[in-house]
Amino acid sequence: MLQRIINWLNDLRPRQLLILAAVAGFLMFLTIFFAMKLVSKKEVVVPPPVVEKAPEPVKEPQIEKKTVVVAKVNIAPRTRLQDNMLQLKEMPADMVPEGAISSLDDVKNVQIKVSIFAGDILTTQKVFSEATNEGFAGDIPPNCRAVSISVSEITSVAGFAKPGDKVDLILVEKDKFSATTNILLQNVPLLSVNQESAGTNLLDENGIVKTTAISNPTIATFALPPQDILKLIAAANIGEIYMMLRPAHPQSNYVEAMQFTIESVNKPQPDPVQAEAAQEPQVPKIEIILGDQVQEDKQSTTPSTQPRSSTTSTPSNSTPAKNLPDVLNPNK
Repeated sequence: MLQRIINWLNDLRPRQLLILAAVAGFLMFLTIFFAMKLVSKKEVVVPPPVVEKAPEPVKEPQIEKKTVVVAKVNIAPRTRLQDNMLQLKEMPADMVPEGAISSLDDVKNVQIKVSIFAGDILTTQKVFSEATNEGFAGDIPPNCRAVSISVSEITSVAGFAKPGDKVDLILVEKDKFSATTNILLQNVPLLSVNQESAGTNLLDENGIVKTTAISNPTIATFALPPQDILKLIAAANIGEIYMMLRPAHPQSNYVEAMQFTIESVNKPQPDPVQAEAAQEPQVPKIEIILGDQVQEDKQSTTPSTQPRSSTTSTPSNSTPAKNLPDVLNPNK
């Protein structure tokens, strides 16, 4: 078929070819024209312009807050709370511990049980709920009693032994020319010095607890079992009691019992002559002649504590010696 069309086109004259080309071009023009007209009749849908909306503000979640009582300064145990030691502060509810106190009136003039640092939240577990535990008796362990002895600045570690510390007690016994020391009691709780106990902490102008030594200590009160109280009172009446302040973290709670005695260089020495005379005298020797027998009898000049048995002498039946003179022979 294609070969026939080619042969037919070859047989045409040039004039016929021009006419054929013009007709083909016209038909092509018409085709393109009608195609463009059909396309222009279709509705062109223009999409609406996209308007960017401003982002909506993110709503922050509302955090529930609570008002709590917070310490402004460091507070030692057994201190009565005052308004200048505390302040109110709002905190997120999820950060508030159980039992937190929310009103200053609830803790005014109330004693605390433990140490509280600045910024700590006060809770019911940190303060005394019963008035019976607030007094001095609340410091005494259940198995102990309180006992007081007289002390001085020297025997009480210059006043640096504070209520709440633990001390060792030393007994010092003195005579005219010697002194003996021994450890009497160890790890003894110190309840108070003079009238200052752990509940009488004083604050300076900045609201900080004073840490200076107690001036002029005269009385120290300890917590001891009854049997140790008897031991301490008896020792205080025969000698002087010294306190040894223990460190916060000692290597051991107790040490072995120790004793030390020292004698003065001024102690008079005994006279050598008198010392020699004081020695036991030598026992004299007594020779007893019984016939031809000679015996030695040692008699002590020291009186005996036991009663001496009495003896009776009997005539001797011994045979006289032959070689003795007639004067000494009793049978002649």
